[in-house]
Order: sequence, then structure tokens, then C-alpha cells
Amino acid sequence: MEVRNAYKAALFGGTFDPFHKGHLQVTEDVFGELCPDRMIVIPTGHPYMKEREGRQVTPAEHRIGMIRAGLADSRVPWEISRAEVDLESTSYTVNTLRVIRRQLAEELGEDTPVELYFVCGSDVLLTIHTWFKTAEILEQAVLTVVPRGDEDPEQIAAAKKRLEEDYGARIRICSFTGPEISSTMIREDPEGCADLLPPGVSEYIREHHLYGM
Repeated sequence: MEVRNAYKAALFGGTFDPFHKGHLQVTEDVFGELCPDRMIVIPTGHPYMKEREGRQVTPAEHRIGMIRAGLADSRVPWEISRAEVDLESTSYTVNTLRVIRRQLAEELGEDTPVELYFVCGSDVLLTIHTWFKTAEILEQAVLTVVPRGDEDPEQIAAAKKRLEEDYGARIRICSFTGPEISSTMIREDPEGCADLLPPGVSEYIREHHLYGM
């Protein structure tokens, strides 16, 4: 069960390479549905899955700059956490949750109950059992799942049930669906995909000559 009357922090992690309108919509819709006390956006530091595939990720400071530009006019009380980008080693979700929980305890006081909501795509339901320290991740946070429009609701429900039975996971399926936007496509043609980017992000990409612009 979710903790009643707890301080609620929604954690939205990702590579954000670049930050696009889909990320913006998820941020605003999650805030509208959960009404958290704060939305913490967490850019990945060393995304080992992508690096293992040989993909180079845009430097963290530019990804943070694009997040700031994309959220500049948002109504959401957002902030950016450097919990992962400041690490020299690989960043794991379980360690990030520990860091955020410790920081909130220091800020709010040890006696303040805190509930973390880990925002993720529904594909995570199918893969999280392979992550580092899965059981602790599911103990530390409520999985807040954003489905995509082309996904099978029955498959999502079945995966949710398995995690609840195997780990005692707390899982919340959002009522809205996330848009299908390809970051790869944007990186390959940022000019042609400008309509998929918040205006500030397009300007940031041009100013810093990212993605070949």
C-alpha cells in the first residue's frame, strides 16, 4: 500500500538525449495525476545499457541544459537531480533511490514519511526483474507506469500481477498514455523534427551545435 499523508516525490529518470515534447507531456501529466509535492527529473550519468550497445551519449551538461530549456515554462514544480550525472561510475536505479531518499530525509527531517514514485514506461514491467537489486527498487518506490498507445493492456496487467506476486511491488498504472516520439530520429534530423521539441530545446540545440546542427 502507498503511504498515506506522506511527502510525495515523483522521480522521472531518463537519458533525455534530447529532452522532447513527450518528456514534457509525461512530466505534466504525472504531476496532474499524482499531485506530488515535487517532480524530480534525473538525467542518467553513465547509462550502462546504452554504453554497452556502443552508443555515445551527449555530455550531461548539455542534456541538463536541454531539460532546463524544455521545462522553463512548465507549471510543474520541477527540479533536476545530479544524483547520477555526478557519478564517475555506472549509475544504478537502486543507488539513485537511496540518494534521493537520504536527501529528502535531511531536508524534511527523519520523522517525515516520504513516498517515492518512480515514473517509467510499461516496458520496465517486463525487464525490471533483470535490474540490479530489483527487490530493493520495488521496496523503495511505487512504480508509476506510463503506457504507450500501441501496447496491450492485458500484457501490462499480467506483468503488473507477476511483480506484485513475486516482489510485493506497488504499481500504479497511469490513466493517460505517453506519446510515441523517437529520440533517435530527432538526433538524426533535429531540424526536420523541430516540431517534436519544446521551443527552448530547439534553440539550445542550435546554439550549442548539437546533433550536427
